[in-house]
Amino acid sequence: MTTPTLRIIGQLEAKVDALLKAVETSADDSKEYRDRIYSELEQMRMEAAESRREVGDLKKKMDNAQQVISELERWKERFIGMRMLTGALLMAAGGGIALVWKWLAAKIGV
Repeated sequence: MTTPTLRIIGQLEAKVDALLKAVETSADDSKEYRDRIYSELEQMRMEAAESRREVGDLKKKMDNAQQVISELERWKERFIGMRMLTGALLMAAGGGIALVWKWLAAKIGV
């Protein structure tokens, strides 16, 4: 073989080696990219699982709190009823006192 042919073959080998190196580098970059994406997806999956767990815990706490809230609402209704009854009794007592006062005033002649 002649020298120019050997030189051309050497240049072709160098270009093929550079091309192989570029393909390997691209494959490594792609692998790193995929690894990063899978890592981020796994992190998002774990965060979503943690969020679901926290929501479940919050729901349990709210179910327990609902019992307390219901009891407080019942006591509030009882208190309102007690105030209404007290008001009615006081009005009746005031009316009775006014009636007795009027009767005494009539008896005394005032």
